[in-house]
Amino acid sequence: MVDLDLDAEMAATIGAAVGSINYGATELLGTNYMADLLGSNVGLGYIAVGAAGVVVVTDHLGVTEVFDE
Repeated sequence: MVDLDLDAEMAATIGAAVGSINYGATELLGTNYMADLLGSNVGLGYIAVGAAGVVVVTDHLGVTEVFDE
């Protein structure tokens, strides 16, 4: 079994990656996996993925210090 140390930074990175993959799949394949998975609550999913992306990008650029190093 894999011992996965999932902290807040990793969860935000995974959330941003899922959003990026979904956007690419929507444009390339014409299928929206988040809409299929979340059904009618897709707007909340997009907000969560967007927030994760903003947190990850601003932390990596040094604009904010969200995660302890």
